Amino acid sequence: MKLPVQSNKAPLCVVQISDCHLGAELGDSLLGMDTDNSLEAVLQAVAEECPEIDVLVASGDLAAHGDASAYQRLAARLKGMAKQIVWLPGNHDNSELMQNIVGAQWMPSRIELGDWQLVFLNSAVPGQVCGNLAADQLAILADAARFDRPTLVFVHHHLQPVGCAWLDEQQIANADAVFAAIANKDQFKAIVCGHVHQQSEQLFQNIGLLSTPSTCVQFAPNSANFALDDCNPAYRRFWLGDKREFQTRVSRVKGVIFAVDNSARGYE
Repeated sequence: MKLPVQSNKAPLCVVQISDCHLGAELGDSLLGMDTDNSLEAVLQAVAEECPEIDVLVASGDLAAHGDASAYQRLAARLKGMAKQIVWLPGNHDNSELMQNIVGAQWMPSRIELGDWQLVFLNSAVPGQVCGNLAADQLAILADAARFDRPTLVFVHHHLQPVGCAWLDEQQIANADAVFAAIANKDQFKAIVCGHVHQQSEQLFQNIGLLSTPSTCVQFAPNSANFALDDCNPAYRRFWLGDKREFQTRVSRVKGVIFAVDNSARGYE
């Protein structure tokens, strides 16, 4: 499904939020953090720093347990923040329920944005924590490769280890198929994920492999076992230029101290 987005603004502004983990009730917490409160702080920072957003991508694990009330709250809060809003499912989400609530308009597979294209892949596997791209998702990627447009790809799970042994067991199982599809194709500029609750920047050939922090709790980098970090919630912003170039930056909430249960040894 391709959706055209009309925009004459240069550079184009794309914002990514991820891993909101909203509970069934307003004020529910994850590992001691009120996830509605932390999301609101992130969205206020987005509004202050990004006055005009072309596309806002929410890249999975939007709800903690796939509750309709969580998706309804998030949809109401995001409505009107950008010219186009896109939701991706993560392993905690109910993809069918998401689409029932926001419709196909918010869950496209590809968007043309000025000279650029944005591609959205579903890596969630029902009943599993780890990621995988089904044949139909690989076909979306192959189809996108036919277009000579600079391309960003958004997906929930990570393709390549980020250095956390416990998280890297959950990466996309058939990542090799993705790398084969994008190898030596200069139009692919970055593959952008969530899931790992931390910022990272790597390369495959000249293609960026980027991860974006959560809007709630952060996971400690380079941890062999489950561990939390004390960094604040964040979002990622992209500036897309008209010469097939882009810039990106992670921006964290400032001036707020968030409670978190550092004694936790995991979560569901």
